[in-house]
Amino acid sequence: MDLNIIYQEHPNLVMYISILLPLLLYIYGVWCGAKEKLVVYRNYNDIMLVGLLVIIPIIAISVIYNTSEAKQFHGTVLYVVLTLEALFILIITGRTWNDNSGILSTALALYVKLPTGILFFFHLYNIFSGDKRSSRRSSAFWTLMMLPLLYALVKDKKTGFIPKSGMKR
Repeated sequence: MDLNIIYQEHPNLVMYISILLPLLLYIYGVWCGAKEKLVVYRNYNDIMLVGLLVIIPIIAISVIYNTSEAKQFHGTVLYVVLTLEALFILIITGRTWNDNSGILSTALALYVKLPTGILFFFHLYNIFSGDKRSSRRSSAFWTLMMLPLLYALVKDKKTGFIPKSGMKR
């Protein structure tokens, strides 16, 4: 069976499968993470590590924009950003590998972890920096909609970034 013939006879089917298959894989990864069959985020610090993949380039763009006269400085900033991004990808991959039992579970956890965290922090940033009011409102909506998803994907909800209350019960 030749794939080229299938594509020529059913181009819409190939397009739907190419969209549906990654989406179903993502949904399966979210389900496994929510049922704790898979560790997507170890704790809230893990979400912040993924967030640094968005925060670092935003800071770099801001630095480059504000130092537009110093052109020789831009290459240095670019190298620093690429080095930091690679370092954080390695750290995130290593932590995910330690939390999960094998290659497939690690790959599935990374498949869910990276897009979810990056999209969350992108929307969070866009709430404060969007050009149009409708864009900021839409980002606020999606940020709020993603909070329960992130909460469900965190395994250890007691440790991490969220500060503890000083009140004793």
